[in-house]
Order: sequence, then structure tokens, then C-alpha cells
Amino acid sequence: MSLRKFCSPTVDATLPGGEPNPLHCPDSPRCEHHWFYDFRINRQRYRATTETADKQKAKDIEARERSRILAGRHGIRRQPDITFRQFSEIYLRDYAEPHKRSVERDREIFQVLNRAFGSLILHEVTAHRIQQFQRERRLGKWSGRTGPAKPLKPGTVNRELNTLRGVFTKAVEWGKLLEHPMRAVKPLRVDNGRTRILSEAEQSALLAVCRKKFRRIVRLALITGARIGELLHLKWEDVSDHELLFLETKNGRSRRLPMTEAIKTVLDECPKTGSAWVFTNPKTKAPYTSNGMAHVFRRAVERAKITTGDVSLHTLRHTALSRMIAAGYDDYTVMSISGHSTTAMLARYTHPTEARKADALNTFRAPMGRNGAESETAGEKKMVGASGFEPLTPAV
Repeated sequence: MSLRKFCSPTVDATLPGGEPNPLHCPDSPRCEHHWFYDFRINRQRYRATTETADKQKAKDIEARERSRILAGRHGIRRQPDITFRQFSEIYLRDYAEPHKRSVERDREIFQVLNRAFGSLILHEVTAHRIQQFQRERRLGKWSGRTGPAKPLKPGTVNRELNTLRGVFTKAVEWGKLLEHPMRAVKPLRVDNGRTRILSEAEQSALLAVCRKKFRRIVRLALITGARIGELLHLKWEDVSDHELLFLETKNGRSRRLPMTEAIKTVLDECPKTGSAWVFTNPKTKAPYTSNGMAHVFRRAVERAKITTGDVSLHTLRHTALSRMIAAGYDDYTVMSISGHSTTAMLARYTHPTEARKADALNTFRAPMGRNGAESETAGEKKMVGASGFEPLTPAV
């Protein structure tokens, strides 16, 4: 057995700068610091914390780890060990880049995941470690961040875990791992019932403070109800005199919108600088990124003094589609514009006003009597076939 603790009663109690030495422990090894195992199998070194200060339990943990390695439970004897960081590069190169439109988003997420798991061998990333990461990310605590903790939204954490889940799925498929560690990891509960739409006054205030280039994107989003990513990937070759063609869509299905005067007015203001994209970043000669647009939008919302509700870039789409439905356009017309595949997905954009609810309630009409007059009291009526009601004859 090869167990050790990093603390010791023999090291100096203070560092050269006068600060307490965290490795000094007068009670070591009978202290509450955790034991670490450190051993080699086939010239490969394995070391990690046992996460316990009980030496007997630490011995049992080390023995079980040796058994797992020798039994090849994680395939360690069948292929060389690979760290999470190394496999993430393989995942990006061989899967994400050829097949995923969100590969740039995956690269950003891997910057976070590698801080948490990058140095670990794939089989060392357990369900418990992942759930710890999930909790810390939700609280805004993670390695590499300075300053006060900033809690993250459940949806953000879930997107990171979805990327992590995809990595382990491919690791199992490609024979780098035998067991998927995320089978027991549940996503955080997300409230997708965002109902925030901009009022006419808020919309005017927002457009007034937007810079010229960004104002065009905001106006086109409010007109078309398109997602920001769809607008940012719109190319001039997909714009004609009679339609817009969105190819980079969330569900992968292309979508066509007829050209209107309002859309044409916005596009006519966009300079054609020889770039393939309608909205091109002059510095990078590439489309603007969604993250960059989100940052610009938050600053515009602050300048417009919109302080109530959760206003984001998606609010523009929500506002546009909600107004189409409120104007009386049928669901299938709006679905052909928005790109939704079912009416259930469109339901979150339906926000009936109190007046419209009252109109719906007023569709009730009381049954008519034989003489064509509306009956007065239901308790004084009786049904006569399907023709209406007539007064009850008093008993003699």
C-alpha cells in the first residue's frame, strides 16, 4: 500500500513571508487531512485523494482502485490512458467540427470544463465530481474566476453539462471508456416560461439608443421574429428581391420569408462591402458572434432604462411573434415564419390580453324563448326539445 498525507509536523509553521504554512500540521498523520494513494501499474502512475482521513478506509479505497485497474473495468489495460483535455481536442476535431453548427460554443464551454476536469484521466471523472461541478457552477464558484461569485442560470449550466454528456457518449462509442459517468446526473430544472415582451414605448426607447449597425439587427429581429444566430449567419446570396432564405437554423431546416417593404428598407441600409454576410464584423471580416451581440444588447437595454423583467436578445423574437399572434394571424402562418414545428412550441408566445379574454367570455348567448325573447331565470325554465325554454306551469 502507498498512502501518504501532504501535511507534516516537521515542516516550518510559517512561510518565508510570515504567512501560515498550510502543510504544517502538528497532529499529522492523526489529523483530519485526507489520505492520498500513489502507486504504479505497468510503469503507469496512479495517484489521487481518497477523500477520507480514516486510514483503513483509505486502504480499502486504494485496494478497490487497484482492482478496477487490474480488472480493466475502464479499459485501462486495453488502451492507453487519456486525459479529459486530450480527449476534448479529439472530440472537437473528429466530431464537433465536421458535424456540429455549435462548435464555437463548444470551444467556449471546454475552457470551463478543462479547468474542472482537464487534468483527470477520463475514468476519474465520476458522477460525484460532475455533480460537484454542477453545484459550484450554479453558485458561480469555479476555478479561474476572480472577484465575487456570480450565480449562473440553470439553462447555462445545463448547456455545459450537455456538452460534457456528448463527450462521454463519444468516449464510450470510440472505446476510450466503458461506463458513462453521467447516467445518474440529472439536469437542473429550468423555467422556460419566459413571457417578457417589449411595449411600444420600450421598443422605441431601445431603438433610439442602439448604434446604427446594431439597430439594423434589432429592427430586423422585431420584424421577422428570427433568432439572432439566424440573422448573423444570413448571407447576401440568400437575399433576393422576393425572399430571405435562412439556412443556419436551430432545427437544421431552411426557412424562407417573403420580402416586405419593412425588410427591404433595413437591408438597403446595410453596406455591401464585398463580404459574404449581411452583418459583418469589419475587424474580423466574419459574422458577429451571438455572445458579442448579447453584450452590446445588455448595454443598450441599460441606456434605454429598461429595468423590469428579464430582457434578452430572445425578447426581440418573443415580442415579434407574440404581436403576430395577438394581431389574429393563425398559428400555422406564424409557425412558417418562426420555424417552429408544432403548435405546442408556439404556445409560449401567446399572451391574451384581459380585453381579449373578456371578448371570449362574451361569446356566450342565453337560449331564446319560443317568442324570440331571451329567457330571464334558468330556475323558471324547462327544456322543450331543442327549440329553447318556456316558463314552468305552477302546480295547482
